[in-house]
This record gives sequence, C-alpha cells and structure tokens, in this order.
Amino acid sequence: MVELLSEHDGDRIVIFLDPGQPVELGDLSESFAALARMYERHYRSNGEIAPKLFVTKLETGSILMEIAPYLPLMGHVVSTMDTSIIVADFTNRMWRGIKAFSSGPHDTPKLEAPSTDDARDIREFVKPLLGKKGAELGITHAKYEKTDGEKRTVVEYSFDEAELNRAAINIDAALNEPLALPSPNAATTKTLYEVMLFMDQANRGPGKEKGRTGDKGVIPEVSDKALPVWFRKGYQDLKEHMTKDVNPMTSTFVVDAFVQLVNDEPRGYIVFNVHQAIPDGEPH
Repeated sequence: MVELLSEHDGDRIVIFLDPGQPVELGDLSESFAALARMYERHYRSNGEIAPKLFVTKLETGSILMEIAPYLPLMGHVVSTMDTSIIVADFTNRMWRGIKAFSSGPHDTPKLEAPSTDDARDIREFVKPLLGKKGAELGITHAKYEKTDGEKRTVVEYSFDEAELNRAAINIDAALNEPLALPSPNAATTKTLYEVMLFMDQANRGPGKEKGRTGDKGVIPEVSDKALPVWFRKGYQDLKEHMTKDVNPMTSTFVVDAFVQLVNDEPRGYIVFNVHQAIPDGEPH
C-alpha cells in the first residue's frame, strides 16, 4: 500500500459500500477491478499513460476506502492540480453513469447513458450491493488540506437500495441481457415504476422467477384481470420482503415490475422491486 504523507495531501476518491451483510470476497475483488477498468478508460481517452489508482486508507465494517492517483514509475504523486481534476472528473463520471440508469420516470435531470463498456463495469461495480436490504453506495470527492491535514468534502453522491437495484435492472435491459421471462414466446416487455399491485392468489412457497406459479395479482394500471406474478431473483427475496409483516391478500403493494406482453396483451408480471406494503385500512 502506498502511504501518502502530509506533503502529498490532496484530493481523494472516497468509496463507501454498505451491503448490510457479509459479501463474498470474489464479488468484492471483481467490483474493484471494474472500477479500475472504468478509470483507465476515462483517463486514457487521449492516449495518455494513466496514473494508477492506489488505496490510501481502508476501514472495516461498512467498506470505506480512499483512493488517490499515483505514478509509481516516477516515484511521486501526481501534481495537486492534476490530481484534483482527475478525481473531480472521475467521481462525476461514476455518478452520471449510475444516475443515468437509476433514475425513475419522473426524476430529473435525465442523463445520457454511458458507453456499453462503462455500463458493464458499473453493473459489476455495484454487484456486491444488489439484493441487500438497506444497501447504500457513497462516492465522494474529498480534499485534504495541507495546513492542518483535515479532510473536507468537495462533492458527494449517494445511492440507496432501490436506486442500485433499478440501475442494475436497466443496465441488464440496455445490454440485452436475458431477463428469464416465464415464456419464450413473449414478444415484448414494458417496465412499470411505483404501481399498485393487489394479490389475488398467493401460495405459501417462495416466489418463482419462471415456470408455473401459484401467485396471481392485479395491477389496475395494466389490467383488471388477475395475472400470474413472478419475482425477479438476484436482487431481493422479494416475496418474503412483501409478505413477512402483512397479509398479502388484504394489502396493497407499491412495486416496480415488468409486464409481459404477447400481441400487446398482458400475460403476467415480474416484480423486481418493492417500495411499500400497505395493510388494509391504511391510507395509500
């Protein structure tokens, strides 16, 4: 590890990952590798040699690490001005890349999606946080002042569990990744955000992602008919999350979901995020 002494104080990229539960070491290493790839593409856009990213501080618990550009071949840290520009540009690039995919239909500003390579690496970078209840990601541009060594925040971006899951879903769709739809004959899918779901039938088993399901529900925005309901795996144990504290048959759920369309007719729903479970009698 490179120790940056007081004379090298300057700008850092501070990454805060809080999965809320243990993370596989392989997932974590792949996440950091994706971050490094994205950084190299960003810095080498003009054919320049990229200063390596070095971890200068690492804290346990929730993962908090500080990163700074460093030129090991030259034996010194990048100049203060260059470091500030590199850190500012790259933290903004990460924020814009995630925000472009995590925004809901009514969120502003609407940002242009990043390159395909960046999208893939963003997906890999946030992977350790997906499906973790209460997960949180923070990306900060911080600056250490040479006068007293105190750190101050220049700009900070944060994403919560719902935003991270939504970003991953939208990146999968943008990259044409398979969605494991319940029927190979499905012509199209439509994404619904924050719609009401009323369960018409709910079995006692875990939610299924494909195949025959005993769960059926109504999304009035789409159809008055009760249609099969599947639950996207890999992000949350969604069905258990929905039903652990309420009676599913007498409650209203606010969800994000895919609707499967065949010849423009809705045939079923795939729930991929749950915002709220409202027991009967509570205001919607």
